[in-house]
Amino acid sequence: MDRRLFIWRKRTVVSALLLAVIFLLVGNLFATGADVFVKNWADASGIYQYLFLRQCLLAACLYPLFRRLPQDARVLRRGRLQAFRANLTVIGGACVFVALTELTLATANVLFYASPVLTLLLAAWWFKEPLHKFRLFNIACCFAGVVVALQPDSGGLGILAGLAAALCIACHNLLVRYIPSSTPTIAVMFWGTVLSIPLMAILSVFNWQPFSLPMLYLVVGSAVCVCGYQLCCIVAYRRAEAGAIALAEYSGLVFAALLGWWLFSENIDIWTATGMAMIIFPIFWQTVIEHKRLPKTVPGEVN
Repeated sequence: MDRRLFIWRKRTVVSALLLAVIFLLVGNLFATGADVFVKNWADASGIYQYLFLRQCLLAACLYPLFRRLPQDARVLRRGRLQAFRANLTVIGGACVFVALTELTLATANVLFYASPVLTLLLAAWWFKEPLHKFRLFNIACCFAGVVVALQPDSGGLGILAGLAAALCIACHNLLVRYIPSSTPTIAVMFWGTVLSIPLMAILSVFNWQPFSLPMLYLVVGSAVCVCGYQLCCIVAYRRAEAGAIALAEYSGLVFAALLGWWLFSENIDIWTATGMAMIIFPIFWQTVIEHKRLPKTVPGEVN
């Protein structure tokens, strides 16, 4: 019985880690898609007009699912924390918008991918997660790969906005750990969306523009992508240690390079290929290391 229980627990841990990584991979594909929509149609609206309309659309889509939850599950818990987390979207969303309009898609993504580094450090600070040497090395290697692959060549406001966006993303993902685990994912997403709308509505008034078809593309397309990204991140960071899966965030670099080549005619040169290899290899290596850290023997079993 002990042996069967041990094997079941081990498989559960491995499955949870693998599933969390898969969700992050899919989430980062959605996130890159949102960047593409902003890059293509950023001029269609003001920053907060776009964010306000996007959040309203997200709330409208989430509401039917939210209403289907039991009444107790719909209660707003840790309201101040959820409000703070929601308003990180106000800051982070504006920073992403500015970075993507000021910089190329490739250069902006260099800065966004500082987020896993910040996630690792914040997880160690807030949750006392161990800073294993191989995690630090792999994160550093991946970030170096980002720089080699995309070769950032711009500065100014876009750089500051990109770094601020990375910090907001890291905080937004990790703060979900403070929300009671009994709160359904849909409820977390719904309240995170609704609580960000009032401030966005106020800020959008100062730069409101007439509604247009390009604005519709921007709002609907980015809303779908952001919804997919947030859903995947919530599921992933609830299933595994942040330090064990944060590396998978770098998969978005591959998606950014491919979409940049396909949609914006950005060349994938030798530097890009080298940087991508520097990122992909540590992802596989970390997966192997994390697997080896799991117990290999059953209590009482003789090797």
